[in-house]
Amino acid sequence: MNRRLPSTSPTILLRISDGTFHMHRSFCDFGQASRSAEAYAAAGFNVAMISATGRYLMGFEPRGRRIAV
Repeated sequence: MNRRLPSTSPTILLRISDGTFHMHRSFCDFGQASRSAEAYAAAGFNVAMISATGRYLMGFEPRGRRIAV
C-alpha cells in the first residue's frame, strides 16, 4: 500500500510592501499566513495574500507606525 504524504509546497504567498520596496513570504498553512499578514500590517506594511496559482485572496492595509524588518 502506498501512502502519500501531504504536500509541503507553499500554498499561500504574501506580498509585503512599504510603497517603495516589496518582498515575498510563502506559507503552507493558511492560518499562519493570515496571522503573519496581520502582523506585517500592524507594523505598517501593505500586504496582499495570493494563492499558489496567482489568484488574489485578500489584502491587509497598513496600521500603526512603520518599522524596519
